[in-house]
Amino acid sequence: MKRKDFKCLYPFLITFLFSLSLFSCKQQQASAAEDQEEPGEVEALKGGVMGVHDEIMPRIGTLMHLKKELKEKVAQLDTADADSKDEAAALLLTIKDLEEADEAMMQWMRTYEDPDQAMGKARALEYLELKRKEILTVKEKMEASETAAKSML
Repeated sequence: MKRKDFKCLYPFLITFLFSLSLFSCKQQQASAAEDQEEPGEVEALKGGVMGVHDEIMPRIGTLMHLKKELKEKVAQLDTADADSKDEAAALLLTIKDLEEADEAMMQWMRTYEDPDQAMGKARALEYLELKRKEILTVKEKMEASETAAKSML
């Protein structure tokens, strides 16, 4: 074939290349739009996680106060008496639960990091969902230990 035969293909080739570049631009725009949506979803989940944290964090003081009261009660018991020994053991177990709830909260705070944009939307959402589950577990521990401690006093 001669060069002349390919000249009729040039308009089709140019149209094809133009369409391909236009499609590529639309893909980049869609990706950019998704990146712009990211803060909304990520920030909403982050707000929920931090909301649970902010709700239970002030209760650490209550847990420590209950722990102190339980220790005082243990100190007042006569451990020579069998019933007092059992009560002291139960009080010490409740104190241990309060300490574990406090440590769970401290551990959660030590390991929590705000997700950044470089992490990407999917990984940020996955990370925040994990942290949400963890903080809800901490909340359950705190509530259970607080309830148990109050019932012992």
